[in-house]
Amino acid sequence: LEYKFNTVISSRGDYPFITISFGICTDRFAQMAVQSAIRTRMNGQGKKGFKKPVLFPKLVFLFDKNLHTKDKDGNGGELEHLFDLALECSGKMMYPEFLSLTGEGYVSSVYKKYGKVISPMCCRAFLTPWYERGGMEPADNDDEPVYMGRFNYGVVSLNLPMILARSREEKKEFYPVLDEYLEMIRGIHKKTYTYLSKIKAKTNPVAYMQGGFYKGTLKAEDTIEPLLKSATVSFGVTALNELQRLYNGRSLYEDGSFSLEVMQYINQKAAEYAKEDGILYNVYGTPAEKLCGLQIKQFREKYGEIPGVSDREYVSNSFHCHVTEPITPIEKQDSESRFWDYVNGGKIQYVRIKNPDNKEGLKSIVLHAMELGLYEGINLSLLYCDNCGAESHAQQHLEKCPKCGSTNIVKIERMCGFLAFTRIHDDTRLNPAKMAEIGERISM
Repeated sequence: LEYKFNTVISSRGDYPFITISFGICTDRFAQMAVQSAIRTRMNGQGKKGFKKPVLFPKLVFLFDKNLHTKDKDGNGGELEHLFDLALECSGKMMYPEFLSLTGEGYVSSVYKKYGKVISPMCCRAFLTPWYERGGMEPADNDDEPVYMGRFNYGVVSLNLPMILARSREEKKEFYPVLDEYLEMIRGIHKKTYTYLSKIKAKTNPVAYMQGGFYKGTLKAEDTIEPLLKSATVSFGVTALNELQRLYNGRSLYEDGSFSLEVMQYINQKAAEYAKEDGILYNVYGTPAEKLCGLQIKQFREKYGEIPGVSDREYVSNSFHCHVTEPITPIEKQDSESRFWDYVNGGKIQYVRIKNPDNKEGLKSIVLHAMELGLYEGINLSLLYCDNCGAESHAQQHLEKCPKCGSTNIVKIERMCGFLAFTRIHDDTRLNPAKMAEIGERISM
């Protein structure tokens, strides 16, 4: 599968943006499949002596504490060996990531109540409930949510620091100004819905006619509007750290109360809009892969450079603490978990590991995330030398091979929710703002 996915060329030359989730099936052959997937990732692809891990598909390990850990009496943990193998792989390759099914929060609550897994799609996308008979709300106590086959069709992101700066410049209350932008995004989403609703099913027979999507058994000339009812569309939020800095000069880790209040407000408005419009709106923690630099440019053009807000080349990714914050992985997890259930349309939490060879330390960090109900990723800086074949799975950023000193290296680091090449053949596929952020990472 790895080899096939990574040799299929799209018209744009893109990688296959695929996520594979696994880890909770107890069947013997299912366990063998998980072991094979993990060992294949650790082995890498390429010629002998110069193998490297592929970037896709993303691997996500579904964590159930009853299956993957033993209790205080030594009971349970039937699949603990798979969890330990996944940890070993993550400490070397940054995949798999770990999704808690038995901790706190929305994803876990659905698993506990219905036995259903809300698997993430690639970078960080999730789906809010859509009930089989009731739609947005359950028809009765026996109505169950469905997630398989559903999709989301877009996100428009807010520039929250600019909205706060504008409200101050115009001497207005913040929330009425925020409402203007929320209504603007709402209007865009409604127009998108109207446009998509007129598309004929024959434009994508596999998805719309042959069951590729949920209820995708339409006739060729039918429009796809019935399928849009269960699809989500999102209000994106990013730069919460810079919003908090502009509000009272404190970072998201140092305070965060105003940013949390804003997130609660946006969620409330999205829920109101959903009921009024009959569209499944959601709130999404925008990764800001390119937007991290664009929002800074927009802010500076109007309000200049403000320390802690616009004095770097990037804004912080979604609800994450600033990458330069000198905090421990546990402190970062605890701080960011406050925002977790306010970004159910898309979210991931990750931490930088200083010593990936410390297996017990890595396990304790991941288990803490699982108790909090998080979707957890591990960050390293991976380096592969194309001259001598040396590898480095390190915490620090290296610009040459630690063995032979060559600069003919390939570097893999986390873009946001997924991995990317930060250096290949003396080039990068990332924009300057994201590269500046990667270069300053301490806690991320």
